[in-house]
Amino acid sequence: MNVGRTQQRIRWFTLAILVGVAMLLTILDSTGTLDGVLRFLRDPMTGIAGWTSARTEAVADIVSGPRNLSSALEEIDRLTAENEALRRENEQLLEAQSEGQLLRQLFDRAADSPEYSRVMADVIGQDTNPALQSILLDKGYDDGLRVGMPVESARGLVGQIYRVTNNAAQVALLTDTSSAIPIRLGTTRATGILRGSGRGMPLTIEWIDLQYQVEVGELVTTSGLGAKFPENLIIGRVIDVERNEAELFQRAVVQPAVDFTGIEVVFVITEFESVNTDIFAEEP
Repeated sequence: MNVGRTQQRIRWFTLAILVGVAMLLTILDSTGTLDGVLRFLRDPMTGIAGWTSARTEAVADIVSGPRNLSSALEEIDRLTAENEALRRENEQLLEAQSEGQLLRQLFDRAADSPEYSRVMADVIGQDTNPALQSILLDKGYDDGLRVGMPVESARGLVGQIYRVTNNAAQVALLTDTSSAIPIRLGTTRATGILRGSGRGMPLTIEWIDLQYQVEVGELVTTSGLGAKFPENLIIGRVIDVERNEAELFQRAVVQPAVDFTGIEVVFVITEFESVNTDIFAEEP
């Protein structure tokens, strides 16, 4: 047995171990784990206890999972209810804003003609009779409303009262077949009679003299003739003209300014100044 060669192998083996340990310590130091290894070497029981504690906490989290899920579901329910309450509140604010804007439009309309006396009323229903175009108001005889009074909204003429009780009134709309209103066109100043044609049908102006070149887009207002309506109440605009030179008069189709399905608040014109034409009805 060669003792010298064996000692040489031991020296090389020891050197390799030292180099390996040095490289290991260098790697641990560069990765930031050297301190942990040193702490473990100094106090191995503390390291084992920490590892065990981490695993115990993981198991505890798994066990408490259902409890956390229940809490999360409760929080979701609470947030859902809160969101629903905020949504309702937002809708109420939007509705209040819409009502405020409508009232401003109504009072702006009233300010344009301060010579008229008006009573504001809410629309509380529409007539269910398909043959009759009318709405119901929450004001009546006790509030000064009478049969024949004109009714307007913020956008224009709505119709005329034809039935009154002490605390309610029924209004025949412009679209009703019984409606006949003297009108005047804004540009040509031609006059005629506006008639309703029933549900879903357009308004038409009859008895327009052929001498007038009626144009699409002309504004249609009340003429004040007949003393049933004050003049210059907005009705709508001409959307079509039916003219035949072989006939004595022409007709026009009118798009009303008012959306009769969405009326909420109206003004009833209780008093206005009209031209007295009674003298012309007397026998000479």
